[in-house]
Amino acid sequence: MLGLAITLLIGFFLRLTGLNWDQGMHLHPDERMLIMVSDKIHFFTNLNPNFFNYGSLPIYLLSGLNQIVNSLFPTTLSSYDSMLYIGRALSLLADMLVIFTVHKLSWKLFKNRQISILAPLLYALSFFPIQNSHFFIVDTFLNLFLLLTLYAILRFVERESRTRVALIAFFFAAALTIKITAVIFIPFIGAVILFQKRKSLGNGAVTLVIFTIELLLFSFILMPFAFLDWQKFIADVSLQIKLASDPYVFPYTLQYVGTIPYIYYVKNIFLWGLGPVTSVLSIIGCIAIILELKSKYLKRKLKTQHLLLLVFLAFYAFYFVSLGRSAVKFMRYMLPLYPFLSILAAYGLMKLSIIWKKGVIIVFVVAAFLWTLTFSSMFTKEHTRISASNWILKNIPTNSVIAVEHWDDRLPIYHSEQYRFEELQLYNQPDNKAKWEILNRQLERTDYMVIASNRLYVPLQKLDNCAQYKACYPITSQYYKKLLGGQSNFKLIKEFVVQPELRILKWSLQISDQSADESFTVYDHPKILIFQNVSKDKSGL
Repeated sequence: MLGLAITLLIGFFLRLTGLNWDQGMHLHPDERMLIMVSDKIHFFTNLNPNFFNYGSLPIYLLSGLNQIVNSLFPTTLSSYDSMLYIGRALSLLADMLVIFTVHKLSWKLFKNRQISILAPLLYALSFFPIQNSHFFIVDTFLNLFLLLTLYAILRFVERESRTRVALIAFFFAAALTIKITAVIFIPFIGAVILFQKRKSLGNGAVTLVIFTIELLLFSFILMPFAFLDWQKFIADVSLQIKLASDPYVFPYTLQYVGTIPYIYYVKNIFLWGLGPVTSVLSIIGCIAIILELKSKYLKRKLKTQHLLLLVFLAFYAFYFVSLGRSAVKFMRYMLPLYPFLSILAAYGLMKLSIIWKKGVIIVFVVAAFLWTLTFSSMFTKEHTRISASNWILKNIPTNSVIAVEHWDDRLPIYHSEQYRFEELQLYNQPDNKAKWEILNRQLERTDYMVIASNRLYVPLQKLDNCAQYKACYPITSQYYKKLLGGQSNFKLIKEFVVQPELRILKWSLQISDQSADESFTVYDHPKILIFQNVSKDKSGL
């Protein structure tokens, strides 16, 4: 238990550090939306969120906890701004529970003390879960309840009982009422129940009916207005399904046009989310488990323990195969894979330690820890949008005209009333002469331009071929190439960037993560570019 306690302490410290990363400025758009919706909920007079892009359970958790805090401590702690910290504390707690559940799950799968300590440790050291536990977003909670659903399924496979079916229904209902994505597991759970009841399909059918009734009941309790306001629920969910299948639906998903299914996710997990060290270990672990299961099968020595491993592998393979082909590929969609990959990595490391002795464990764990410290260092530095805002207020004259891009945060994020703004609607279609006549007139009036992230200039530069892309931006692509290449009338005068950095005494190592998925950088450390119009006639291009 000492090893688990140390792991939990490390995980807590890494997730607590920099929790106020944006100094309370609400710089994560999903957080803003969830908190705005939560702020309208009041138990028990108003429970309709009138918003179903995400499930209601996290909204109810935040709103309910906020009311409890307000009743115990009637201060400003329960204000809209302070709900941000309550929400992030809930995310931190959820991910701490994931660490503990990874320990329980790995013990159930392997009955090996070494693996049951290494698996939660490697998860605790994985940067992407750390990063997302700094945000009040639904994916952290989905990760937890899908993991608990799997744990309940494995207990049912070990020994059938009505109580264990009810536990599956409860945890799965919680996952569904956090994010509708979990619905993909309905056939998987049904198949597991029928397989366990294969000697009596009649009993299997009865168990399925009981499970369905319990699932609907728990779902109604946790998200009642999905049933009571079903038309709004269906409309919102349908839009989200459309988004997942078409990157052209919203401007901010154009970044995924042309990305390769499965490969795009794997690349971002390997390079950024999990890191090369743990990723390599997880590949080794996966191969080792498959080979062991194959060997046991050929020797007719499969036991219940091996069946649990098969269900474990199938659960996450089913998730990856189902979602990995989606047109829109935010990194957070694969957050539920990280417990799975950490357990595989622990198994792989255990196998390596048998070959190369115990010292290899220390080497790999230290390497994983240093990798995570490199990325976690970003939470100890001032947010680039705050740094840029302070610089603008100090260096750009009052009443200057600042051009900003739509669909992105306007800078400066405070005291913006001191300036006049031109909002450049660069996503607009068609990308033709008429559009650019308007934009050029705006640019002529502009003194300074602030690009608050890579949200527009990365995808719009690549969408230059109208024969290849449904939405194309040939003129905008050329505009960005000239602007970023120093060939326009706007000169780059200031750049704000925070990179992952490892410092040991006077030695330091920086890693550029600008090639990562946009969502990996755009919330907590976006690259900011500030340009000045240096032409006498101020013509845009």
